[in-house]
Amino acid sequence: MQTAEDVAACTSLPDAFFRQVEKVGRRPAQWERRSGEYIPITYQMLSDRVRRVASGLMRAGIKPGDRIALLMENRPEWAVIDYAILSIGAVTVPLYCSYRPQDIAYVLGDCGASIGFTSGGQLLSHLKKAVDQCQSVKRIYTIDGAADDGLVHNLAELEDGDADEERLNRRLARIDREQLATLVYTSGTTANPKGVMLTHGNILTNLEAVPAVISLLREERMLSFLPLAHALERTGSHFLPYSNGISVAFAERPDTVAKNLTEATPTMMIAVPRMLEVVRSRILAQVAKQSVFKRKLFYSYFELAGKENPGTAGQLLLKLLDRLVGVKVRDRFGGRLRVLVSGGAPLSVEVAQFFETLGLPVLEGYGLSESAPLLAVNPMHDRRIGTVGLVAKGVEIKIADDGEIIARGGNIMSGYWKNRKATKEALIDGWLYTGDIGEFDKDGYLKITDRKKDIIVNSGGENIAPQRVEGLLTAEPLIEQVVLYGDQRPYLVAMVVPDQDACTAWAEEKGMPKSGWPELAASDILRKHVQSRIQQHLKPLNSHEQIRRITIHVDPFTIENGYLTPTMKLKRRAIYQDFAEQFEALY
Repeated sequence: MQTAEDVAACTSLPDAFFRQVEKVGRRPAQWERRSGEYIPITYQMLSDRVRRVASGLMRAGIKPGDRIALLMENRPEWAVIDYAILSIGAVTVPLYCSYRPQDIAYVLGDCGASIGFTSGGQLLSHLKKAVDQCQSVKRIYTIDGAADDGLVHNLAELEDGDADEERLNRRLARIDREQLATLVYTSGTTANPKGVMLTHGNILTNLEAVPAVISLLREERMLSFLPLAHALERTGSHFLPYSNGISVAFAERPDTVAKNLTEATPTMMIAVPRMLEVVRSRILAQVAKQSVFKRKLFYSYFELAGKENPGTAGQLLLKLLDRLVGVKVRDRFGGRLRVLVSGGAPLSVEVAQFFETLGLPVLEGYGLSESAPLLAVNPMHDRRIGTVGLVAKGVEIKIADDGEIIARGGNIMSGYWKNRKATKEALIDGWLYTGDIGEFDKDGYLKITDRKKDIIVNSGGENIAPQRVEGLLTAEPLIEQVVLYGDQRPYLVAMVVPDQDACTAWAEEKGMPKSGWPELAASDILRKHVQSRIQQHLKPLNSHEQIRRITIHVDPFTIENGYLTPTMKLKRRAIYQDFAEQFEALY
């Protein structure tokens, strides 16, 4: 395993990878599920493909600094292509598989990508549609799709022939920590995403912080299933393992993770709170269906395991109950899982304690794409549930006068791609202003207490700008005002203030019996109609931006009742606080 000093000696991300190839070339780097079983791919095999693809890219005329888009599911070729791009000094621009063609087109145009990589099927179709709107992309390389005579080529074309070792080594030698490695596009308060510029050194700084948090074992195996376009998954389940000589198994699809866990038997996994919430709910639902005796066993185990000092007799009983209950639950995770890493959104204390009690520790951390992403994390040897841990090595964090968390260090981005205004707002005198409010406890553990910005982060880690969605809905004549809600929750809900005149006119047009406004506003027929109109307006948006349920609020939000600012902006926190019961009832 690499020490922090070993990583500090690396000049680039591919340098860290190729050093591992020299050390552990015969050991598995990846596990790919084929023909019903997981097949190993060694470090040497992975390295050979990286070098051939990198050489093919150089022959194709790719220069240092060129941007290359990568739209692909989690699979072994992700690492091949990413490291090939980085090895020649080019810049990887990962794209979410959930992006629509217009989203892809925006990113391609904004970064000026010259080529794109994808797997095939719908992703290839979406990328081709996007390229039709973007003149900078000259070629698409596909793994599974069919090549044509013009735009689309096979990845095999780049791998054809031997690696040009001499030329590749010259490229590698010129890459340093200050060189741009990747553009990570992240949503903000506007409709268009921003490209976070991360250097090789930004990400290597994160990797240097890991040894202080957890000791990586020789037989370590990770399961990768979160999108590799996400900064957390890419740093934690991609750069971290390949820079430390450990292996990565790939889930077939998000909906097969439960099955793949038992097949791949990982020791580590990165998850988002939403996944852990769902797993906990399913386990408890299954327990509820068991006999009275089995339910009693389960809850007796939980009660005993949750005690700090169960006593001698209690410890003996706990060992027995663990064999009957704990082991069976842990077997669902493959039987070898020793740590879960949670990030992307806040994790509830209740969920964290549930997994801790089962013997599946969760290391909760905190970070942003702008920090590559790690800022703080709980160390394995001293976890504090309810906090996001200690400040990571190489990072400095302060709490500003208004409570905002600000950070600086070698992991902080150099700015947003072609967006000076946003860069100046986020980076002030070398400090990254996170937009989150927090505090340190007496032992230096960081707690996130609020969010300065209005961004909603659901329990799946998706960022949603409420103003964008609300702006679309207030164009609907039946809606006067709307407030989105869904922070740390699985989906969005909303409180809608209907327009009295428009709704009354609609009711009359439909021939509904005449009634007073309060009765009409409280009726199910109006609520369902407003909900259907909302669905129509939000059709162009992503699935996580859809509103699942609404509640109707008759009285408008005004300056006088304290829910609008003098500039007519919603006082979100006041509304959330005063109407918490109504919002929560929607779940």
